[in-house]
Amino acid sequence: MEKWDACNFNVDEDELEGRVCYGGLDLSSTTDITAFVLVFPPRDEEDKYIVLPYFWVPEDTLDLRVRRDHVPYDVWERQGYLQTTEGNVVHYGYIEQFIESLGERFNIREIAFDRWGAVQMVQNLEGMGFTVVPFGQGFKDMSPPTKELMKLVLEERIAHSGHPVLRWNMDNIFIRTDPAGNIKADKEKSTEKIDGAIAAIMALDRAIRNGNANTESVYDNRGILFI
Repeated sequence: MEKWDACNFNVDEDELEGRVCYGGLDLSSTTDITAFVLVFPPRDEEDKYIVLPYFWVPEDTLDLRVRRDHVPYDVWERQGYLQTTEGNVVHYGYIEQFIESLGERFNIREIAFDRWGAVQMVQNLEGMGFTVVPFGQGFKDMSPPTKELMKLVLEERIAHSGHPVLRWNMDNIFIRTDPAGNIKADKEKSTEKIDGAIAAIMALDRAIRNGNANTESVYDNRGILFI
């Protein structure tokens, strides 16, 4: 995680207001952690990809998670890095309203989502005016942005402000490889959550492909990265 920690550049949300960005939404299940990550593409060659993550868990299961998983969810909640929604399941309506409020601050061009279990929320987000695109979780779709994330981290072209929940997610990643050399992020234990990492990878893909208003995709200029 040394390379990831080297990308702990300060991020000021207020300075990002009005900027073009792309979202990644990993809902997981209603009883688990939900992650929404915004990635802001660089405006010039000196700029970095800025990552803003948001996390939610059910309020009623917070203490249980701390004891069962030995993960400091309660500390993160007190510090403001994690939000709780009322009840023992994640309140999707609350998250939809939160994303809508983010859309009033930032220019969210697209939101990529895992097809699994997201139908109703997708319809609701589309009803709010967001462009929502499905994102496959297999090697074909996940490999290019995962490799790109690794490259950007090595080059210190990511700025994540040291968010501890996202750091924990990134540290939990286990890279799987298929016979063709494609890769995807996975986890080895159920308690090792990677939802924020997956959401970040999806958002990064959209940011790379679409960039800012009048910029070309890195994929177009350089091609897909092979490692």
